[in-house]
Amino acid sequence: MIDVARIDHLASHGSGAFHRASVPGKLCFAALVVAAAVLARDPAPLAAGCVILVLIALFSGLPWRVIGVMSLTAALFALLYAVSLRRGVWVYALVLFKAVMPAFAVGMLILSTPYPRIFAFLSTYLPEIIASGLFMTYRSFFILLDMMDSFATAIRMRGGFKPGNLVRNGGNIAKGIGALLVRAVERSSRLYAVMAVRGYNGSLAEPSRGAFTDRDWLPLGAGVLVLASVLLW
Repeated sequence: MIDVARIDHLASHGSGAFHRASVPGKLCFAALVVAAAVLARDPAPLAAGCVILVLIALFSGLPWRVIGVMSLTAALFALLYAVSLRRGVWVYALVLFKAVMPAFAVGMLILSTPYPRIFAFLSTYLPEIIASGLFMTYRSFFILLDMMDSFATAIRMRGGFKPGNLVRNGGNIAKGIGALLVRAVERSSRLYAVMAVRGYNGSLAEPSRGAFTDRDWLPLGAGVLVLASVLLW
């Protein structure tokens, strides 16, 4: 499981074409990919879009395997939703790609842009309480992923997971999720206390408008290409 420190390191020390693009350019890229996923009615163009994103990640020097692992979280929930629909394999594939492709695009954004730049840009156009809420959600999400990974390792080492024993496994997992929620609340309270001690007064970063540059050709072109492949399919 990838941790927050590694994400921050990859975002801050990369030098590829995607890293050099501006924040608004990469946000537009993510918005175009999300729009393509929403408008798609066939899994084939979405699969093609995923291939395009992987190739662009390779070209830009982004860790596409790491981004793919991050996207598996969205794939898991999408698969559960698809099974609940009780439709055919075509619908399963459609729902799965609708979740994975935007998740991969957002992963490319996160791993190529230091998060202070993202939230400084958002603070220019959003109310401070919304921008701060998004920041806290971003940090808490990856912290919870790391805690879930540690929990899964601990429960396997202590014999709490046995294949075929659904009742015991379900009980242990439910108890673990409850403990994770309590730990999450504790960590959130501790994080707020640390920020308050260090001078947090309702503002996380100086607002930054940002501007499109000639280096945005890659994210904007990729977003337009993915959206066009869906609309023209």
